[in-house]
This record gives sequence, C-alpha cells and structure tokens, in this order.
Amino acid sequence: MKKCGISVLCILALLSAGCVWAAPSEKELKAMSVFVSNFTEQGIMDVVTEEMAQPDKYPDLVRFGIRHNYINNFKSRIEANKENAREHGDVRIKASWVEESVLKYFGLKIKADRSVEQVYPPYHFDGTSFHFQAADGEATWHARVKKASNPQKGVWEISGEVYNADDPTDILGGFKAVIRESVWKNKPHYVMVRLSAEAQ
Repeated sequence: MKKCGISVLCILALLSAGCVWAAPSEKELKAMSVFVSNFTEQGIMDVVTEEMAQPDKYPDLVRFGIRHNYINNFKSRIEANKENAREHGDVRIKASWVEESVLKYFGLKIKADRSVEQVYPPYHFDGTSFHFQAADGEATWHARVKKASNPQKGVWEISGEVYNADDPTDILGGFKAVIRESVWKNKPHYVMVRLSAEAQ
C-alpha cells in the first residue's frame, strides 16, 4: 500500500507540472528535420497553418503543393508538355497531387481547381492539371532540428537552424516550430502547426 501511495503521488506531481514525454531519438530528430525542410527549401520561413486555412491563402497552398512536387517528385509527377501545347508553360502537374501534398504537410483539405496568376511562375489550371514554366537556380535551404520538447502527447516544439543544402556551414539563421504527429499511408508523419525563422 505504501509503495502504491508513492506511485500515485508521483503521477499526480507529473500531471500538475505538465507531463513531459520521452525525448526524441536521433531517427526522429532527422525525420523532423526532413519534414521542416519541405518548407524551408521553398523559402517558406514563416507560416501558421490556421491562417493558411483562410480562402485568400489558396494561391499559397497551390504554390506549395506544386513546388513541393517539382523539387521532390519531379520524375514521377511532373509531366512535360508537347511543343504545340506550351502556351501556359512547358510542364504540368495533376491537381490531385497538389491537393495530396497540401493535406500531407498542412493537414488541410483543399480543392485545387483554379488558376493562380498572382505568383511567379503563374500556374494555369486546365480542368485537371496545372501548367507552368519550369524554373531552377535558387539556393535551397534545409532545416536541422537541434532541440525538441514534447509538451503534450502528439505535439512537438522544435528549434534549430536553417542552412544551405549545398554548403552546410552556410547558416541562414535559426527557426522555431510546432508540429503535430500524424500518420500518412500507414507511416508516422507530421503536419505543420506553425513555423518561424529568423536570419542571423
């Protein structure tokens, strides 16, 4: 009975102080770094998912979905347009892939069914796909998670640095983020809650 009493007191103390869950493994830290890099590699350094859910953020979500696939899934999801069908760009991507990427990384369901002209390059929707001009050349920034705390089950507060993918010693600055655990196609994943980075 005495041993049981001590256990109960310990549990109550943890609950009153706010339970701290297990520290992340090196594998988890790497997965978190890769996850955040899917945003920083596009130059997205400041984002709040709750705000992105607003109707006026549709262009930003479409751009994210297209750019994510252009960078990470070029061979499997980006299709070349024929020479006589390049009025709106030399490549295209199915809208369904854009919707999937937005859901995977933001946890937001959207209907990608309108052209986005107010960005460069513009994305023209033809009813099933977005057409645009392929473009490369910008520096790619990745994220490295150095600290992670788990204030509540399924939620992580993380921080680290943003660095040049071609030169890891070139540090852009630091970042802080809140991400939430999720499952994607039966595998552990994360969705963004908010991200904020500052140049040093």
